[in-house]
Amino acid sequence: MDQYANIWQGGLLVAGAILVLQMLASAHILRHKDDVRAAVGWIGLVWLAPVFGLIFYLLFGINRIERQAKRARMRRGRPARRDLATDPDGPTLYDAMPDAANRWHAHSRLAGRVTGLPLTLGNKITPLGGGRAAYDAMLDAIEKAEHTIALTTYIFQADQAGRKFVSALARAHERGVEVRVLVDAVGNLYGLKPVSNLLRRRNIPVATFNPARLSWRLAFFNLRTHRKLLIVDGLKGFAGGMNIRKHHLENEDGTQRVRDTHFSLEGPIVSQMMEAFADDWAFSTREELPEEKWLPRVSPTGAGIPARAVPDGPDEPRQRSAMIMESALASARKRVQVITPYFLPEQALVTALKQAALRGVEVDILVPAKNNLPLFMLTALSGARQLVDAGCRLFLSAPPFDHTKLMIVDDDWVFFGSSNWDARSLKLNFEFNVESYDRGFATAMSDWVHPRFEAATEMTREDFRTRPRLQRAFGRVLWLASPYL
Repeated sequence: MDQYANIWQGGLLVAGAILVLQMLASAHILRHKDDVRAAVGWIGLVWLAPVFGLIFYLLFGINRIERQAKRARMRRGRPARRDLATDPDGPTLYDAMPDAANRWHAHSRLAGRVTGLPLTLGNKITPLGGGRAAYDAMLDAIEKAEHTIALTTYIFQADQAGRKFVSALARAHERGVEVRVLVDAVGNLYGLKPVSNLLRRRNIPVATFNPARLSWRLAFFNLRTHRKLLIVDGLKGFAGGMNIRKHHLENEDGTQRVRDTHFSLEGPIVSQMMEAFADDWAFSTREELPEEKWLPRVSPTGAGIPARAVPDGPDEPRQRSAMIMESALASARKRVQVITPYFLPEQALVTALKQAALRGVEVDILVPAKNNLPLFMLTALSGARQLVDAGCRLFLSAPPFDHTKLMIVDDDWVFFGSSNWDARSLKLNFEFNVESYDRGFATAMSDWVHPRFEAATEMTREDFRTRPRLQRAFGRVLWLASPYL
């Protein structure tokens, strides 16, 4: 009997401990979760599956990334990011374009407060066709580097494209240029030949972002850096959506494997790009890059393009990119053009797209007809029908797969970078985008993408209605999981 009494008492103690932990976890959820759906979901998991729910919340529900990022910034003598709506010091859109429409002044003010970064003036931004044109420009910049090279990317594959970059970086390192390379821990394993090993053999300083180790980082292995940045001498930068791999090169017959768009940047915007890299490098290695060498003063290139960096990630107090995209949609009066390879926007962006279309704005969305991820288009089409019903136009581009990430509003504003229109990109990934205000540049980018829309096939309401019933049903089931894809 004593044995059973002891077991009973032990069971009560365990149950009591679990109950206390459930109450503490619930209090933590209520205090830290701003999204009511996320809060309800976590609380439900903690109480309905006590042991599993508590472990899962401990591993994936607490944002230690934000805490570590704040410490990294403070080690660099930078203020920790705060969730305060304050205007950053520096130029504003009034300084660059005092006659711009009031809605763009208001939007720029929001972007400044959300990012904590001022607008930079006098920038030169040049679009580069994805593949050889972009790679050649990047390799040429590396060959001409005199002081520093900073490179971060999601995928850096040790193939015929990647090895050219490794060789160019090695030559720069041998002639005395300081080089730092940061590759995502998952992207480093593409092709099963980690490029980090090859770089280390060439004595190039390299780090992997958020590797899976038996430490606090293991809980956040699903948080990836998706940024693609190259900064040379702190004066010239490249940004966009291109990884470094042979998939961006042409086939033997000269046809494209993947269509993409990258950008060359010069001017003060490059300093904001370098700031983002320095934050990521300090977070990953604890090495502080000396500002006098890595962050030289950058002069405007002339009249140039007003632009602002939009670094984003789960370490930020707000979903920066999503909020800026929603604000731009609210500012649209004539036309919106969106090109993205992955289109599964959350409800706030869906609502903003619908509202723009219902106001009479032409909303054109271009996505690949055949995605490189299995079953993705089934899910995307299930969520997109409501947009077409509201008046948006959905276009499907024929192969090659279009990896471009671009948004143009009213031939006034352009948003480009690494972010896709899905929850993973806008919530979980570390991304880097650029917003710009310039009619000439916006018009040029609209002309740049016009042939893609012309060659694409529009998905009409009738097309949605006549899709096979099994595809529609399966797509709706997959759509339920879209916030986690």
